[in-house]
Order: sequence, then C-alpha cells, then structure tokens
Amino acid sequence: MTANTAITPKLILVVGKDVTQARDLWKDLGLRDKYPSEARVKYVSRNPFMLDGLNPDGMLIVLIGQHWLNPIMESSVMNHYMKFGATVVKEGLQ
Repeated sequence: MTANTAITPKLILVVGKDVTQARDLWKDLGLRDKYPSEARVKYVSRNPFMLDGLNPDGMLIVLIGQHWLNPIMESSVMNHYMKFGATVVKEGLQ
C-alpha cells in the first residue's frame, strides 16, 4: 500500500468511472484485504452531492479503473478533500 500507514483510515472512498466499476474492481482486485477492515468503504457515484459533509481527516481516496471519466473528479468538494487531508492512492487498471 502506498498510502500513509501511520494513520488508519476511517473512511475509504473508492472512485471509478461510476459506482458499478468502482464496486466491481474493488471486489475483483481483492482490495478489501489490502486496507483496514474497520474502515467504512463508500463507492463514489457521479453525483457530487454524495460527498457533502464528509471529513477529509482519516479519509483515504482510492482511484481505480477509469476514475478520470467520473465528473466528480472535477468537483470542488473532491478537490478540497484531496488538498486538505485525504490520502490519495491509485490502484489497478489505469
């Protein structure tokens, strides 16, 4: 894992081109075993409102598959999380 292992994430955001790709690749690549099991996993949709109210402290953002096709990557909320505290990791099929 290339993420900072000193801090155990409380929330893992998995971003693919859509929820289906994120969920399928998370499962197919066996990433659940790679990250702490006590962390809550949330698959990111294309709707930026689903990110409102989350705390970037203790957040891990896993970019997977064709994440650059997800419009949420351009949202101000995602940019805020990536800039102010969330750890970002790229996994698999890029």
